Amino acid sequence: MKIKKKTILMILVIVAILVLIALGGFFGYQKYQEYLLARETDKIGNLDILKDQVDMEVYTTGDYAVVEKTMKNYIADYGKISQQVITLIDDDTLKNLLTVERIEQDGKEFHDTLTYLEKKKTDIENTMNQMITMTSDQEIMNAIKKEKVSVSYQNLYRKMMLDSDIATALKQEQNNLIDTKEKTIVFIDNYIKIFEFLKANGSSYMVSDGQILFQNESLYQQYQSLVSSLQN
Repeated sequence: MKIKKKTILMILVIVAILVLIALGGFFGYQKYQEYLLARETDKIGNLDILKDQVDMEVYTTGDYAVVEKTMKNYIADYGKISQQVITLIDDDTLKNLLTVERIEQDGKEFHDTLTYLEKKKTDIENTMNQMITMTSDQEIMNAIKKEKVSVSYQNLYRKMMLDSDIATALKQEQNNLIDTKEKTIVFIDNYIKIFEFLKANGSSYMVSDGQILFQNESLYQQYQSLVSSLQN
């Protein structure tokens, strides 16, 4: 049985055309998926993480969807931890520790108050450290490495997360967080000093008519200095 050369050439031409069509479809799909990822990255970059919710709907498919989900889950988790910090700091108990009622209630050993402050300090420090860690490049990349996608998709994730407005915002946030954490810990330490002072001088003051009255001017000035340190 013979096959004419012309027939073979025609078949090869058809195969070549089909390959080109397939490749065109593949690259078209690829470009569209990357467009969708870039669009979602821009949306995340424009969020106010304390006010806005991450759009958790996944618009891509295949391993692109893994990249998108990982990116959105990471930022959503970061937002939740941010809210935890705000809740820890915006606490009515913390604001009202120096009221006369509180001092009368827990004085003069201040066991409950000092225990509360030590726990508050630990909770804030741990939560803020977690936030600071999440702003690091290594931690951001660890999230996609856990998903076991190929290096090309890891690089795409890197591009979306580390070569975008998201990375710029996280780096700026990192510096702000470190500064805020230090100031917050100093604030709580100053609070602790006040109650340790009151505990140490429990026999030298009394609460009367809604005021703390010290036996001498020196102790009063020391107390006022400690209270003033909360505002610095």
